[in-house]
Amino acid sequence: MKDRSSYRILYRYILVQFAQNFAVAFAFFFCIFFINSILLLVQRILLRNIDMMTMLSMVSLSMPQFLIYTFPFASLAASSMILGDLGSSNELLAIRSSGIALSHVYRPLIAVSIFLSFITFIFADVVHPWASSQYSVRLAELMQEMPTFEIEPNSVNTVGNIVLQNGQSEGNEIHDIVLLSQEANGENRTVISKRGVLELIDSDNYVYSLSLDNPMILLSDSDDIESYGLTRAERATFFLDFSEQIPSLTSTSPVNLSSRDLISGIRDREEREREGQMRWYEGREDSRLTLADSMLSAFYGDIDRATLSDRIAAARDEVATYGEYPPLNSYSQYYKAELAKKFVLSAACFCLTLITLPLSMVRVKHGKLTGFAISLLIAVAYWYMIFGVQLRIFSIHTAPYLLMALPDIAILAAALLLMLRFRRAR
Repeated sequence: MKDRSSYRILYRYILVQFAQNFAVAFAFFFCIFFINSILLLVQRILLRNIDMMTMLSMVSLSMPQFLIYTFPFASLAASSMILGDLGSSNELLAIRSSGIALSHVYRPLIAVSIFLSFITFIFADVVHPWASSQYSVRLAELMQEMPTFEIEPNSVNTVGNIVLQNGQSEGNEIHDIVLLSQEANGENRTVISKRGVLELIDSDNYVYSLSLDNPMILLSDSDDIESYGLTRAERATFFLDFSEQIPSLTSTSPVNLSSRDLISGIRDREEREREGQMRWYEGREDSRLTLADSMLSAFYGDIDRATLSDRIAAARDEVATYGEYPPLNSYSQYYKAELAKKFVLSAACFCLTLITLPLSMVRVKHGKLTGFAISLLIAVAYWYMIFGVQLRIFSIHTAPYLLMALPDIAILAAALLLMLRFRRAR
């Protein structure tokens, strides 16, 4: 029996190697999310007129939502890299030759993966909701301090379905204005004016007033180019509502709530869902009774054949509209899926580490590089699985908790099968 000090040396060595590889993998995956999302965020919120420290604080408040995915993938890559490297350098063979079982190599990896699962859950359930709330507050303050349009001389600004082109500008006074917009009914509006004043009149809802001198207004129908109207005025004031265009990745949507808030929301929506399902069952029962009544009328011959045929066809169509399953409350499904995803992504650190353990039973060339490549393939597969099942929660009448857990279950099953196969092959 080996001395416990030997195991401690091995554990320390494995943990140090894991920490080094984890740092590299973490930086890699975080940069992917950063480039793909953070820079888009900075562009969308138009933070070009604020100081660098404020911009960095806004970016840092948006980071926790990406760390939830970075931790599992980084733990996967770190475990793959260390096992691949130990195998290619024959270190695992040396460990086994000294009488130390591979289980002692697995133990520190499993222990650190459980620790990272706990850290991921803290970020998902505490840090991310807090950062989301702080981000929303800070964004509202910033939007009150700066205009939605950046009025610069000889510029074109687009926000939503509104386009503003202007010539020279001094403060909130602008010249040579061309305002293009499309209404909800499909009507296009073109406004031309030599001078106007843009003022913020509602800082909470981001509503602006644009007062124009001698405007010319052209109204046209996008479906009928020959239908238009032209009018002039001495003065006109247009109200520009940008409330729906305020960009924010962090909102009060379920993805940004804590588990406690999600559970509370689920209870409220489950009650509405039960009420809706009760109405569905009652309506379906009434339609079936109507169909049965029509069938009895046909049997007894109470009404003429043509009228009876129409009644039976209508009753059958009504029964068919109810379908096989009662309707789902989409928000209830969404809340349940987001609650399950917190636990699923947290457990992914453990599950994705387990699937790398079979690498210890094979010897591969360029172990660290090969291990990293394998981890990328597994990460992409897991990513598609997690978002694939999330898209199906509204169409499959299965408990969202079980549906969201399928990726982790699949990874665990694959890990166990690979371990059994390699053990039998040895």
